[in-house]
Amino acid sequence: MNNRPLNEYNAKPVLERLEQMIESGCARPISVVYDDLSIFDWWPERLTISHMKQMRTFLKEAIKLGYTGYVCFKVGASGCANGMWAHKEESKNGHSPEGEAIYRSFTPDYTYYSFCDKNEVWYPAQDEYDSLKTPKMLEEAMKVANMI
Repeated sequence: MNNRPLNEYNAKPVLERLEQMIESGCARPISVVYDDLSIFDWWPERLTISHMKQMRTFLKEAIKLGYTGYVCFKVGASGCANGMWAHKEESKNGHSPEGEAIYRSFTPDYTYYSFCDKNEVWYPAQDEYDSLKTPKMLEEAMKVANMI
C-alpha cells in the first residue's frame, strides 16, 4: 500500500476507482493498478475488463449487504488461490480486519460465495464450501444465519 488513508481501501472508494477504469474500456497491467484496487496478489499479468466487471458486481453486492469496510482481491487463474473479500469494518493496519466478511471466488473455473460471522466462523461448512453459487443463494444463507 502507498500512502493512501486506510479508508481509501473501503468498498465505495475502490468501486469508484474501478468504475472509472471500466469506463475507459481497456485492460491494465495489474502491477500498475494493484494499489488503486486493493489487489494484494495476482497470477495473470493483466486485469481485463471481464475481471473488473466481476469485481464491480462483487462490490455492489457487498455494499448492498452492508459490507462497506475494507476490501481486497487476489486475482486468480485456473488452479491457484484466488478471491474477493469485503468486510464490515475498516482496516486498522492495512490488512483484513477481524470479524464479519463475505468472500467470492475469483477464478475462471467456478464461482462461489461464503461469509463469516463476528466470531470468524465461516459459512457454509467446509464440506459444502462451494455450495453458494449466486448472490441470491448467499443472501438466503445469510438470512438463515441471522447475518442480514
